[in-house]
Amino acid sequence: MSPTDDSIAKAEKALASGQKEVAASIFTSAADTLASKGLHNKAAKLYEQAALIYRELYKAPESFGAIEKAILMLIRQGASPQNYSEIVRLSAIAASTALDATEYKQAADFYFRAAEFAASDKDKTEFSVKGADALEDLADLREEEQDFNETVTLLKKVSRLYYSSGDPELGERIKTRAERVALRWAKDAKGKGDLVSAGNALAEAAQITQTRGEPTEEAPRLMMEAGELYEKAGLLEKAGNIYDAAQEAYGLQRLSGSRKQALTKSAEAYLKMQGKPEVVAPLLVKAGNMFTELGSVKSKWAFKRASELFGELAAKAHSESDREAEMSYLRHQAMCLKSWGSGKEADEVYKQVMDFYLAQANSEEAKGNGELEAVSLEELAEVLSETGAVDDAKMQLEKALRIYVELAEGKSASGEMEDGSKYYSKAADCAGKMGDDEKHSSFHRMASERATDVARLYEEMAVPELVTMWLRNAASEAFSTNQPDMTEKAIDLLKQSAEGFRKINENNEAFEDLFKVFEAVFTNYPDAKEQIAGILAEMDGIAKSTRNAAMTSLMAVLLAIEKRSYIAALLTLQEKEDDLLSKRERLMKLVDKVKPSKRRS
Repeated sequence: MSPTDDSIAKAEKALASGQKEVAASIFTSAADTLASKGLHNKAAKLYEQAALIYRELYKAPESFGAIEKAILMLIRQGASPQNYSEIVRLSAIAASTALDATEYKQAADFYFRAAEFAASDKDKTEFSVKGADALEDLADLREEEQDFNETVTLLKKVSRLYYSSGDPELGERIKTRAERVALRWAKDAKGKGDLVSAGNALAEAAQITQTRGEPTEEAPRLMMEAGELYEKAGLLEKAGNIYDAAQEAYGLQRLSGSRKQALTKSAEAYLKMQGKPEVVAPLLVKAGNMFTELGSVKSKWAFKRASELFGELAAKAHSESDREAEMSYLRHQAMCLKSWGSGKEADEVYKQVMDFYLAQANSEEAKGNGELEAVSLEELAEVLSETGAVDDAKMQLEKALRIYVELAEGKSASGEMEDGSKYYSKAADCAGKMGDDEKHSSFHRMASERATDVARLYEEMAVPELVTMWLRNAASEAFSTNQPDMTEKAIDLLKQSAEGFRKINENNEAFEDLFKVFEAVFTNYPDAKEQIAGILAEMDGIAKSTRNAAMTSLMAVLLAIEKRSYIAALLTLQEKEDDLLSKRERLMKLVDKVKPSKRRS
């Protein structure tokens, strides 16, 4: 008999004699030993036995811990319908235990785990609703405790879950309750003199109101009130930002008077700011643009102060010998000087920057370094455009374009396809700056073809990592052509690169490529429902196997988008925003595509 078998026998003997807690402890230790040896299936069964014993003893935390370990063992066995079915069963058991112990958060988490691994849409919906019910019970407790911040957070999630589960009426009811609690929270915080919390509560109420679909005056009104509280608390940037959001909301409703008021308050808040120059200067530029739109003389004050701060930053960069940063700050300083009305001084600063890039271009030309010469010419062209010298800017871009094309053709002719692809891509970007759409598309097509050649070369050399990377590059260039035939090619190339990444165990990269495929297919072929579902199934498989929080959050948003549920998608994105900040703009474009069109009266 092995030591593990001996331990199991001791556990069963202890259980038979009524020593349940001892038995559970021995089962857990034996499971730990099996897990360390990679015997995941046997370990999972022992962890489950321990969990059930702890449940009988009303030791919920210990029961949860054992179930979690059992589920982990099943996950480590790999993806299979049988393993997923077991994960669902164990999660449902744990959720039931949690409910009996009034551990509503734990219950919800286990129900969501069951929903994640459930095979059918019906089961997924059923477990999601049970999880939502558990969170609503938790929200009730938090509201009784007057923890309004947590209550609102929970209710927003519950509302989103009901919407996603196909019950918009219940979702709307919970959302209305969340708004009501947020307003109660604001009133309570104001009564205590906590201006920041009161502002946060009103901002939450405004966000909830905005998800109702049709714009209303209530949301921007709440934003304005929140901004005033932030301003009183000295949080000027936060005040400026929410006033800015309010003016955008008023603008959508064509309420010009209210928008003007919000715009003024936003600009005023930014103008009062003090702090680090690199933080304050851009916000002063924003204030200057707002005051300019309002026709206010204060625009000059904002731009004058911004120019001074950018000057300080340029001087600091110069002292640190960071010439690129220095030129960037000088350009911003010149733009502010020009907007302030000091055109002569602006021209002097611009000349300093242009002389720098021209000297740099000439130096690189003398060294025979064509690429860096072209880069400097592009920088010079941007500065010339800022000064209004459009024709001169175009002339410099034409020079840069010729250099890139010569480099691309030379490298391609000598079989250096990697560099050939890179230079054709740079040529395409240059053509884009010139407004030449035909050349922009043509050069990106050539860059894609060269990248495909590179992928084939590495395939012959049996270097799968580089094959995959160059397939991705080829896809990126194909997308950049903005041509239908190349879009289809790009989708196919990304599917290949995703498969390549999976084969070399780079699941994060595979997931990213599949997300790009989803974007492209959903945007260009929205009726290809089977193809869209297949892409999401592949992504979901990776998310489940990696247990990556960001992937799981992204899947929640994409599944709501797939169902064309605008409110559910929007609420999910708001809830998961911290995990998805880098993808927020891309996701909002997808969410907007499922936004219901306005009905004509």
